[in-house]
Amino acid sequence: MAKTINMCVRVDPELKAQAEVILEQLGMNMNGTINMFLNQIVREKRVPLNLSLNNEQSVLPDIAISKQERESGIEGIDARKLLEEMKKIVSDAEAQDKKTKRK
Repeated sequence: MAKTINMCVRVDPELKAQAEVILEQLGMNMNGTINMFLNQIVREKRVPLNLSLNNEQSVLPDIAISKQERESGIEGIDARKLLEEMKKIVSDAEAQDKKTKRK
């Protein structure tokens, strides 16, 4: 992995704590998750969020889309391969984080 930089982000402490609990249950950490998010932005050339001011679409749009994708299936995606790729990204990010802390 290339050289890394440190980022400083202001986040509500309670929101961070709640997210860390969920990530820990998933076997993930904040650093790896943020790296996955940034990789997805670069790969898809978009922010992978559904944002809307329309009241009809404001009720949990991500959940509705996820449900629809699960029901219809997503062509061309092997869930096991995707999970392995995600684990590798997290592992690489954690290794880089450890390497950076040693310096």
